[in-house]
Amino acid sequence: MEITIRGLRKVYPNGNVALDGIDLQIGRGIFGLLGPNGAGKSTLMRILVTLMRPTSGEVKVGGMDLQRQRGRIRRLLGYLPQEFAHFPRLRTYEFLDYMARLSGMRSGRERRRAIESILHEVGLFEARDRMASQLSGGMKRRLGIAQALIHRPRILIVDEPTTGLDPEERIRFRNLLADISSGEVIVILSTHIVGDISSTCNQMTLLNHGRIAYAGPPEGLIEKARGHVWQITVGDRDYVDVSAKYPVIATVPGRDGWAVQLVGEPPEGFPALPVEPNLEHAYVYFMEYVLQEKVEDALR
Repeated sequence: MEITIRGLRKVYPNGNVALDGIDLQIGRGIFGLLGPNGAGKSTLMRILVTLMRPTSGEVKVGGMDLQRQRGRIRRLLGYLPQEFAHFPRLRTYEFLDYMARLSGMRSGRERRRAIESILHEVGLFEARDRMASQLSGGMKRRLGIAQALIHRPRILIVDEPTTGLDPEERIRFRNLLADISSGEVIVILSTHIVGDISSTCNQMTLLNHGRIAYAGPPEGLIEKARGHVWQITVGDRDYVDVSAKYPVIATVPGRDGWAVQLVGEPPEGFPALPVEPNLEHAYVYFMEYVLQEKVEDALR
């Protein structure tokens, strides 16, 4: 099973170009879509789950054309939108039973087996009789992933799944996605949280203003930032000047002032130690320097 995207464009009636010539090949495993708010991630997700039609371009899912075979493709999909809506007056089990019916499960025995299995997988079996409205934020996100998986889809698409979760729930959710992708399932994870990509994805795409800025493994993006991440120690007055000139990634107070990590060229006047880059460093460096240089070259 593969998803092939060629020349995908989406232009809204107001003239806003949300996607501008997207070419992607997505296979088994977790595929990350990273980018700032407004980059086009949610538009791409909505097209892939057949909630929106593109202006032009082609999407094929397992060889099937998204425009012509939407019904067949929908049966392969599971979707957790950014704004997941449950039914507050239904219990957890009742909500999943309702979603199982919508997915086409007619047999009560089949639904019962599917619901109990998925409740165990997402860690909600003990909460099966609780009202959905009484679940914690993290448990509601797990309920969202449960409803997306109830019919055992071949493709799971999740949009900003860890926004608002505490660190423990975020880790739990990442591990859950990793378990799901260990089979034959394609998982597409759209997020603006860099840690979600670095912790789970073997392939990624960085979107910016509706275009692909980078496509490949996270390690490839990290490599572009090597030699451009530094740590310096500054006092209060120098910190204000440095933070105004450079993208600061981390600041830690110490006895001798502030230990500051920044990206770019080593700042003049300060002993600078090279830092091994991570994906967060790479993302900031790429957005602030690499893409900016491309824009400036295009304007010359």
